[in-house]
Amino acid sequence: MPQPPTPSEPLSAADTRQQIDDEHRHLNSLLVELTETSDLERVEPLLGALCDLLSKHFATEEAPDGLHEIVSARAAHRLPNLQQLFEEHREILARVERLRAAARECFDGPVRRVLHDVRALADTLREHEAEEEELFGEAFYIDLGGRA
Repeated sequence: MPQPPTPSEPLSAADTRQQIDDEHRHLNSLLVELTETSDLERVEPLLGALCDLLSKHFATEEAPDGLHEIVSARAAHRLPNLQQLFEEHREILARVERLRAAARECFDGPVRRVLHDVRALADTLREHEAEEEELFGEAFYIDLGGRA
């Protein structure tokens, strides 16, 4: 059974393509999860996972044995397009980081305050209900028991 290449060995074009395809599948799965959530508490961690994945993925694509080598050997006329894509990598990562910061700011500010206030309201209502139950219990059970 063939062994995977060690980190010092360059990947074959087929191995690079497979790794990039695997990363693209993971990326698409993460994007579906990210775009389908409306839970701000999940958005920032998902953006963090996206940032980590993109950093790794872009490094794979930009590695010496990555897309540049493959495109140079097989479609050299597309090298300017590839360079444009590589330049977009930095822009995309910066955009993800800005979104993470915005999500943290929203969540740590107004969202966290609202969630805190909702929990405080729930605690107040639970305490209120417990006091009512205690009063009703005393009024109905202790009082009725004393009259028997």
